[in-house]
Amino acid sequence: MRYEVHVAGIVAPQAMGDVEELDEPGTVEHEVCTVLSGRFEDQAALHGFLHRLWARRLQVVRVRRTGD
Repeated sequence: MRYEVHVAGIVAPQAMGDVEELDEPGTVEHEVCTVLSGRFEDQAALHGFLHRLWARRLQVVRVRRTGD
């Protein structure tokens, strides 16, 4: 499944360098959040990714499934 994870503020691409699931560095939207998009094997993989964001003290604003 492909997901977008919206994180409050601007996240430098180097901060997410060790995350294999992401397609490319995040992009910034007008509401000042970073959109991280990638393909996750299953819900457990997505959950693990969210835990890594929280461990970096990033605020997850929204998670959205965008397709397969």
